[in-house]
Amino acid sequence: MEEKDFDHTSYPRKLNLGCGFDKKEGYLNIDFNDFHDPDMVANVCNLEMLPCGYYEEIIAYDVLEHITRNKTKLVLSEWNRLLKKGGILHLQVPDLLGILSLLMQDAYQSLEQQEVLVHCLFGSQQYHGDFHHTGFTEMIIRSYLEETGFETESVARKDEWLLQVSAKKIKECVLGELLSIQDHTEFVATAYVNILERKPDKDGFKYYTERLISGEMDKGSVLISLLYSDEKKKLSERVSGTPAGSSGRIKR
Repeated sequence: MEEKDFDHTSYPRKLNLGCGFDKKEGYLNIDFNDFHDPDMVANVCNLEMLPCGYYEEIIAYDVLEHITRNKTKLVLSEWNRLLKKGGILHLQVPDLLGILSLLMQDAYQSLEQQEVLVHCLFGSQQYHGDFHHTGFTEMIIRSYLEETGFETESVARKDEWLLQVSAKKIKECVLGELLSIQDHTEFVATAYVNILERKPDKDGFKYYTERLISGEMDKGSVLISLLYSDEKKKLSERVSGTPAGSSGRIKR
């Protein structure tokens, strides 16, 4: 089903994101590719058609590595937005240290075995979306989850090269709350206050609102632009503690 035809009340309060062909009973199965025949075809990075704080559980196995590294925290923030407080997020991601360890083991010194591990690291690259843009260590995934309002409950290794992680939503995440703002002007103004800790200047406000209205940029792209701006970098260098815009409550 396409986004425009979707009625979330007709489906369970559990999400299986990036489901591929692994569709699960009792879940709303969502995937970017229609040939997987999911319940809904949508980009799991932006699920603004789904309500805030509504879902009890999210499964996202083998998904985060397909998203560019600079969007990882933003996507986790979006999934935080969807979950109710106490809701559980289940992840499976490539373990960089595990893959590197296997590559150095005597048992994996044939060409075929090394090619399999390179496949694990970079994806099969057989079709659009099946490319890996990032990888994780336990330290990194725990840090990202903490910054986006989660408490890691368990981390386990599977097949020596995967991390399976379960985390509980313990608080709202500012980035997720920003993504839920529908009005473009309110969104831009609030994003400036929360990320750059100031009201938007006239030129910046015009630039982002016009591109949101035209569809040239989406809200996630605007947030990434602000988060990775030189101004934000300089602000972060001056301020100790949790970076503005990562967690806590939204400022208006």
